[in-house]
Amino acid sequence: MGAPLKQSDAARTEDRGLQVIPGSPPRASTVRIPRQNPSAEEVLVRVQAAALTATDVELCRGTLLARGQSIAFVPGIFFSGKVLSVGKLVHGLRIGELVLGVRPEAIGREDPAEPDASGGCYRECLCVHFSALLPLEGLVEAKFEPTTILAHVPPMASALMCVGSQLRLQPSQALLLLAPHLEQAIFILQRLLISESWLGPLYLVLLSGSLSREELQHHPLLQPLIEGFAENFLKDMHCFSVEDWTQGPNRHTSTLLQEIVSEVHRKTGGVGVDVILALDLDLGPEDGGEAADQGLAKSFCRWSNRSKSSSFVVQEKVLDATSDMDAACVALEPVPRQPSLLRTLGRVLAFGGRLVTSSSSMEMSPEDAQHFWAKECSISFFNPHCVPLAMLRHGELLHAAADVCGRIAAGELCIVDSAVAQFYLFDQFQQALDAASHQQGVRKYSGEASGAQLVALLL
Repeated sequence: MGAPLKQSDAARTEDRGLQVIPGSPPRASTVRIPRQNPSAEEVLVRVQAAALTATDVELCRGTLLARGQSIAFVPGIFFSGKVLSVGKLVHGLRIGELVLGVRPEAIGREDPAEPDASGGCYRECLCVHFSALLPLEGLVEAKFEPTTILAHVPPMASALMCVGSQLRLQPSQALLLLAPHLEQAIFILQRLLISESWLGPLYLVLLSGSLSREELQHHPLLQPLIEGFAENFLKDMHCFSVEDWTQGPNRHTSTLLQEIVSEVHRKTGGVGVDVILALDLDLGPEDGGEAADQGLAKSFCRWSNRSKSSSFVVQEKVLDATSDMDAACVALEPVPRQPSLLRTLGRVLAFGGRLVTSSSSMEMSPEDAQHFWAKECSISFFNPHCVPLAMLRHGELLHAAADVCGRIAAGELCIVDSAVAQFYLFDQFQQALDAASHQQGVRKYSGEASGAQLVALLL
């Protein structure tokens, strides 16, 4: 059913590709890549669009993998396009058919002068194994835009793997979901709404932006789902926002979170929640601790102007040995700090509860460890970049993508054209990268992300 292919497409011997040298900022350039001929089990696809995912952004920044700044590579994991040719052992795919593909091979080469033909999908054509392709003709016939589908598949697949592999919620378990902004949690909420096994209460806490039941009811990605389950879903859902909770100026975020967590604990009748999912939050030390350290340093400065004879150094501040040691001991006493976010979350966990987090920054003090040990709670990490980059797990990623496409076709998952920002790959990649980076650039505990939610690159 696909449109006839141009003769020039089949006759080409090389194609354009986007080569990126990781860094801050990354350097992108258009290069010529020799076109490969498909082997017996491969398919040659003319790429029409590619998704710019969070994994692609981190690869381009050079922060995800331990690679040198000079290693050039071709990014891109998810793409859609039309079949140009197929290998002799490939069946079920025809020339001109529209497909969605997964390319978990965005790994760079040492020589930037020779772009890697086995890299990602940011190129005009590429060869992939037939098992990495999903037909899209049915979705297109149902009036879904291929670019919109492509942009929605990665975050929806990630949400599926998070809910199915990490949360593993039992029917009556209570879930506390924390996120910097609603957009970080929206696809998790989608997946929870279509879950057929979980009916437990949900406590949703946002650190930025307001939140209300009406907003959730009318959110374009949730509204059709909530209409069938509105009564039960809204009755068992409790919404909190740090911004809405603020009462008075200059209140520390940790203090507000403690109050919200205390309220959640009260709503559970003191039992606590069974599972906590903390998305994109920094679980490292609080800024309040740094301020306390600065106050402690000022205390030492009072002795620094005295006689330097018979002096010794304490934390890089000079103390006079003949000074009042009682006052010095007072200065050396520990300064109370705000409890860490990790400790705050541990307080609301039930005995035997689980904390699942996508945070790559965590620091646990001995007191935190003792608290989790006393409750026999566990901590696990969900890394949304792991599966897309693990070639041995590409089947898992493809199964998730197939589930998402099937549910979109069945009307169980909602997609919105207006949620996708589109850029041209070879002409506007830097603008697209800036938009996607701004969306992910949520500051510690605050800072509303206002960039494009989903980004698609057109060829």
